[in-house]
Amino acid sequence: MARRFPAILIGLLLWASVGTQPASAATFTDIDGSPFAGEIEWLAAQGITGGCGGGRFCPRAPVTRGQMASFLVRMYGYTARPETDPFSDDDGTTHEASINHLFAAGITAGCADGRFCPNGLVTRAQMASFIVRARGLTHGAGSDHFADDDASTHESSLDRLFFASINRGCGPELACPNASVTREQMAAFLHRSVFAKPIGPAGFAEMVTHPSPIAVQLVGPARFRGFSFSADGATATRVAGSGTITPIKAIADQTGLVNGVRFAHLLDGPLAGSWVKVAPDLTRGLGRAPAPPRCTVEDRLTSRRGFDQHAITLLDTTYMLPSSYVPPDLVPTSSAGLIGGGSVRAIIRDDLAAMVAGAKAASAPLQVVSAYRNYAQQAVTFQHWVAVGGYQQALLTSARAGHSEHQLGTTIDFTHVGGRPAWEYADWGTTAAGKWMAANAWKHGFVMTYPRGETASTCYAYESWHFRYVGKAAAAAVRTSGMTLREAIWAAYGP
Repeated sequence: MARRFPAILIGLLLWASVGTQPASAATFTDIDGSPFAGEIEWLAAQGITGGCGGGRFCPRAPVTRGQMASFLVRMYGYTARPETDPFSDDDGTTHEASINHLFAAGITAGCADGRFCPNGLVTRAQMASFIVRARGLTHGAGSDHFADDDASTHESSLDRLFFASINRGCGPELACPNASVTREQMAAFLHRSVFAKPIGPAGFAEMVTHPSPIAVQLVGPARFRGFSFSADGATATRVAGSGTITPIKAIADQTGLVNGVRFAHLLDGPLAGSWVKVAPDLTRGLGRAPAPPRCTVEDRLTSRRGFDQHAITLLDTTYMLPSSYVPPDLVPTSSAGLIGGGSVRAIIRDDLAAMVAGAKAASAPLQVVSAYRNYAQQAVTFQHWVAVGGYQQALLTSARAGHSEHQLGTTIDFTHVGGRPAWEYADWGTTAAGKWMAANAWKHGFVMTYPRGETASTCYAYESWHFRYVGKAAAAAVRTSGMTLREAIWAAYGP
């Protein structure tokens, strides 16, 4: 069996033979306006493509796996042949010989069960693995450059391609791993695989041990990941993860570049002992704040339903509490200086009392409309609003049983002293009490869960009277972030 040249040597030979710029002569009639016209012309000049027929290249047509095999064989000159036919579904196809060469070179093992799926479309993730194997790229795996490839079997290849500057993604922190590769994109990938320069030195670089540990802030709402590295720095492995809404201060004893990305080694906090991505000034960790999914009407138990997790319990039209959830420390709202009745958890009483006193001092005294409601009470409440406005309208203005924040015992619907239920006003937020709450409730640990204009994010209509206690630090962080509470909880912790 013939042996193939190492892929990196082939790349260097291509570099030496063609120069570093795409060809400029117009070869195809349909590539004007393509952002990759130069790369397409370069592929044609090297004899890697002859187009799709009739003087055209078909730049926006998707690339099949069979076509990809032929592109790679022409690009890298594979000649080895397998001893037996490896695939059962490519017999007689135009690309069978190339597919066999690719198998013999160790670039592909097919799609499954002895098949290659030659007519299947090549995804961006699959393209990454093809090129990584062809070029023998080793550095950058596990660096987690993209936010949308965590479940992909090709994640390490996508990371390696990013480090090599071959794949720059499809958007901020997006790889679009399942999107099909077009012929013009394929031209760009192949051209960059020869000419692109890595985003930084391979492995460890600029490593500094700090005699005095430096402070690193993990600022939420966001999720942060901790890594360890292989001995040569080529591969990163996720070893820890932590989400937070409130800022976390950690200290680091080492910083440096690893495959072009700056990291700090943390000594304390939830990610102690791991390396965390940091900003160039080394003072701030780089996390991610994924957006919550669109609102759907389902019944899934929320994952954080311990009584001590009330501030980060996600409740919306999808996620819910069980009917058995009853806080153990309910006390009358009157114990916090409120009138109107109802109960709340004792853990919020002190901050609630301070807020009530502040509102009264500002001539905006508060009154309770509704506080804690158990599962059964919420079922009755929801059916009331169904009777008033119909089921679809009720879904926007009331929560189904189990989905209500009132069941937490930390949420209150307010009005002003002597006022009607807040929803009977055109906008209770324009009253003195409503304005005061919007401006000051966060100082006491309360967040307006359903602000104006955020229905797509919160899943419910604007409620200027509905406030949930999450604690002073978390309320301040949510306000600073500009996120809704649902967005903040999801960004830091998910469901």
